[in-house]
Amino acid sequence: MGELTTFPVSYKVEGKRIVIIGGGEEALNKARLVTKTTASVVIISCAIEADFTELPVTVLARPFGAADLDSTALVFVADHGPDGEAAKAEARARHIPLNVVDVPAECDFYTPSIIDRAPISIAIASEGDAPVLARLIRARIEQMLSPNLGALARLAGSMRDKVAAVLPGARARRFYEELVTSPEVEVALLRGQGAATADRVLAQHAALGEAPGVVWLIGAGPGSEDLLTLRAQRLLQEADVIVHDALVPAAVVEMGRRDAERISVGKQKGHHSFTQAEINA
Repeated sequence: MGELTTFPVSYKVEGKRIVIIGGGEEALNKARLVTKTTASVVIISCAIEADFTELPVTVLARPFGAADLDSTALVFVADHGPDGEAAKAEARARHIPLNVVDVPAECDFYTPSIIDRAPISIAIASEGDAPVLARLIRARIEQMLSPNLGALARLAGSMRDKVAAVLPGARARRFYEELVTSPEVEVALLRGQGAATADRVLAQHAALGEAPGVVWLIGAGPGSEDLLTLRAQRLLQEADVIVHDALVPAAVVEMGRRDAERISVGKQKGHHSFTQAEINA
C-alpha cells in the first residue's frame, strides 16, 4: 500500500469567503462545487463567459485586486492570464490555501469528487492524478447509499445528549450502530416518526445493562487484506480491542476502528513482547 502525499480533512468554511478567479466553464464547475457549502462565494473576472445566474454567488466583472482576498478562506484560480497570476501571488503571500485548476503542481489542495448527503459527505480524491477514476468510484458508491442518509445523521446528532446521559462508552456505540443500520428507523424517518423511534431504541439499550465481552478469532490467511471475509471485516470494525500477531500486515489491523486499542503479541527472533501464557490469558 502506497503513502498519501496529501492528508484528507474537512475544512470549515461556514461564515467565510471563497474566491474564484475566472469567468469560464472551469470557474463555473468550481462554483457549483463550493456553493454546496455555507460559505460566501465570489467570482472575479474581466470576462464573465459562463452563466452563474442560477448559483448563489457574487459576480464581480472587473480585474482582480489584492483587497479581494481580505477575509478569504480558500482561493480557486481558473484564469491563466495576468489576473490569475496576481491572485496566485497574493494568495501565497497571505498563506491562503490555493487551488489552480488543472495545474496540480501549483495546488495547495485538490477538490475531490464529493457525495453529498449533508451533514454526511464522502470525498474521493486521486491527488490530482486520476479525476476521472475518482468520479467513477463516486458513481459506484452513490448507488449504494440511501438518499435518507443525511436525515439519519441529523437524527443521530440530535440524540447525543440523551445517549451520553444513560449509555457509557461501548454501549453508546452499540446504540448508534443499531440506530443507523435499523430498517425500522429508516422507515420511521420517512413517516416523520424518527425521533420517537430513536427514543424507544435508546430506552431498550438503557434497560439491557452491560453486556459481557466476546472474543472472536479471525484468521488472516496468507495476510492479504482483500482475502478477508466480509464477516471478518465487520468484526474488526466492531472490536474495542484488537490483539494481533506481528506477522499480520498493518493493512489488516488498520481495518479496525481508529479508537480501538491495538495490542501486538507477536514473537520475533530475540524479542518476545508477551509470553505464550500472557497471550493465552
